[in-house]
Amino acid sequence: MNLENLRPPVGLMIVMLALSAHAPYHARAQSPRFHLEEATIADVHRAIRANQLTATQLVQLYFKRIEAYNGTCVKGDLDPATGLMLGDLTPIENAGQLNAYTTLNIRGKRSKTDASDNDPKMPDALEVARAQDAHFARTGRFVGPLHGIPFAIKDNYDTVDMRTTAGAAAAYANDKPLQDATMIAKLRAAGAIFLGKTNLDEYAPASIARSALGGQTCNPYDTKRVPGGSSAGTGAAVAANLAICGLGTDTSGSVRFPSTANALVGLVATQGLVSRAGIIPLSYSRDRGGPMCRTVQDTALVLEAVTGTDTRDHVTAVAHGKKPVAYRNFANKKSLAGKRIGVVREFMIEATIADRDSIRLAHQAIADLKRLGATIVDPVNFDGAIAEIMSSYEPSFFTRTFKEAIPAGADPIDRMVTLTMDPKSLPTGMRGVNLRVIAGQRRGEEGKYGMNVYLQQRGDAKFRSVDDMFATKTFAGDLPVLQNAFGAKAKTLDTPDHASHMLRMQNLQRILYKVMADNNLDALVYPYSTIPPHMVLANRTPEVYNPRTEPRLLKAGTPMSDANLVPGEPVLKTDLDLWRGAGSSWSVNLSPVSGFPAIVVPAGFTREVYDRVPDPKDPNGSRLEGPKPDQIPVSMEFLARPFDEATLFEIASAYEAGTKHRRAPKGFGPLRGEP
Repeated sequence: MNLENLRPPVGLMIVMLALSAHAPYHARAQSPRFHLEEATIADVHRAIRANQLTATQLVQLYFKRIEAYNGTCVKGDLDPATGLMLGDLTPIENAGQLNAYTTLNIRGKRSKTDASDNDPKMPDALEVARAQDAHFARTGRFVGPLHGIPFAIKDNYDTVDMRTTAGAAAAYANDKPLQDATMIAKLRAAGAIFLGKTNLDEYAPASIARSALGGQTCNPYDTKRVPGGSSAGTGAAVAANLAICGLGTDTSGSVRFPSTANALVGLVATQGLVSRAGIIPLSYSRDRGGPMCRTVQDTALVLEAVTGTDTRDHVTAVAHGKKPVAYRNFANKKSLAGKRIGVVREFMIEATIADRDSIRLAHQAIADLKRLGATIVDPVNFDGAIAEIMSSYEPSFFTRTFKEAIPAGADPIDRMVTLTMDPKSLPTGMRGVNLRVIAGQRRGEEGKYGMNVYLQQRGDAKFRSVDDMFATKTFAGDLPVLQNAFGAKAKTLDTPDHASHMLRMQNLQRILYKVMADNNLDALVYPYSTIPPHMVLANRTPEVYNPRTEPRLLKAGTPMSDANLVPGEPVLKTDLDLWRGAGSSWSVNLSPVSGFPAIVVPAGFTREVYDRVPDPKDPNGSRLEGPKPDQIPVSMEFLARPFDEATLFEIASAYEAGTKHRRAPKGFGPLRGEP
């Protein structure tokens, strides 16, 4: 992509230099020189006020970086019929490219169905920036709190001016929706400038960071690895300074996993605080949109701009009457004095040696929280709350999932009383009754329902339902995963599994409320994941290795052939796919299923990693390969009560300030001439 024509005219540059030269001395003396790498929202606004920078210049600088770093990061053949990379891939070490963006917000490059792209009511990124510069020159005021801030937007947010297909090479009659997603509209009103749409796992159900439209996205810290998913492109773009902030969506970790894998701050707010209207859905009960930035303060500023009730999304009714919160005022803390934080140890299980290095960093993070003044409750025990609440509200949890909890001949009600009174009688161990199991619910039927509702609302003449979705022949992801996620064969929502899922969400909320109240906790803490992001997969439909869940690696019920299991740990079985979710995370579903808000913050980098590979001695098995020296980001996740995002920002900002773990990836540094 040639962006030479995006440079400002020489005359404009002279004017800008003159403005800078005639700026008040005190403004120039007190304003530090602007640097693009790792720039924050405050840095940009300070530079604009000091006449060091304009919104137009900033957008041009980011487009230059995108031109330099958004190339292909894998080797693979293009399908001659479609021109898409649908076959096997080979990752490139130190590729120097990321393939994060699929569409750029430049006229003529924004749509495949609107080649003319000449609607003056749909300005592109540079046109928006020029209008903002004119407004600032005329009034001396910003258009909003995000004036001039370049964003990367995941390609499942409806944008009226850019193609929106969730990464699919789908045959829409009009690939540009007729209405912005609510979060998009709010960001526009706040002054955000959208650089483009970013790649994702096709339709967002997995974490291989690959789509038919966009191809493979790579991790800027190790281009042989994925950058997390499904918000892969946003994570890679923000980490490599191809935008200041971005938007992701999270159903089972898709904001928090790529934020973790890219040393970013990622937030999912209380379910209902932010509208999901206009987001291509995966699960109407769990989907949430969220900001991904390099700092806690920037994340807070973005959240401020997008909260509020919305008649297009019924879940936001729970926020009715709640006053807007200036979250930025809570995102500047240095101390954790007075905070009580509970450690969830069951999300820190050293099941294999691959977990060990990340857990080392988690231990250090807990020590840092204590050093910063927090009172640490370690560990937090959930057994009593689980026994009491599940026995009374969902006894089928025991009769279906843990039949051994009710011995043959036992009176079921008496047994529920016993479990309530004596939580120690619960089944224990890796496969016992625990928080991982409670939060491990899956969805299926609702995927079909939600997608069909979205497509009906979008009103495209050619693409109307899940049937049209699966009629598309060009999928880059694992087709069975997509079919399962969107209930391709589902006939009804009235199923025991769906009813159980909806009930489980309420019961997990009850459990968390009780445990946090009993222990007087402000938040819970745990590592988002204890396994680094996996290698880019050679095959789009792996036979042996399903990256979404580790260690679901064998046929159901077959013992795992892994000599690297920690001694004394029970062998896991692959039919229990609820143990680890997206990004091999034990904790992935705690926030989505409960709807409680959560934030991930960088906690350091690994020293060495292990990778799971097929076992040549066992066609149905796998083994761990390593150790390999590799510095991969690790994050801690904090979870608070609903509508207590302010507390999350207090804790996250103090931890960030006291540890300063964020650092830019080495292979994507400043370009020549970049400020």
